[in-house]
Amino acid sequence: MLEQGCERAHAWASLALDDELSELERALLDAHLARCPSCAREVTQMRAVARLMRETPSERPAEPVFVARSSHAHRPLALRVAIAATLTVVAAGLGVLAGTVGGTQPPSTPATNSDIAILPLDARKDVQGLRVPRNPAVQQDRREQGGVV
Repeated sequence: MLEQGCERAHAWASLALDDELSELERALLDAHLARCPSCAREVTQMRAVARLMRETPSERPAEPVFVARSSHAHRPLALRVAIAATLTVVAAGLGVLAGTVGGTQPPSTPATNSDIAILPLDARKDVQGLRVPRNPAVQQDRREQGGVV
C-alpha cells in the first residue's frame, strides 16, 4: 500500500499527463518527485507510456466490431414501465416520510409568544430596518408587556 503522499502524487501525475494540474499542484508534485525516487521512476514510466500511446498511429480493425446490447434492453416495455412507476411511488413515499420525520411546522401555524422576541424600548435603534409583524394581536401583547410595537 502506498503512503498518502505517494497516492496523491500518483493522482497528480495522471492529471499532469492531461495538463489538468494547477500551478500549485504541479509544484507539489515536483517537490514530491524530487524526494521520492520510487514515485519519480513510476511517473517517468507513466509519461513514457502516455507518449508512446499518443505517437502510435491508430489502426482499423480487420473486421467490424459489434457491441452487445445490455440485458435490460431486452425487457418488455410493460415491465420497464412498471419498474419506473414503482420507483416513483417509493420515492414519493420517502419524500412524504422525510417531511413528517423532519418535524417542521407547517407555514400556516400561527406565531406564539415563545416565537416572538420582546425588546425594551431602548433597543429599537439596534433593530431599525428589521421587519416588524403587524398582527394586531401580537401588537396588543407587546403593548401589555411594555415592548416595542
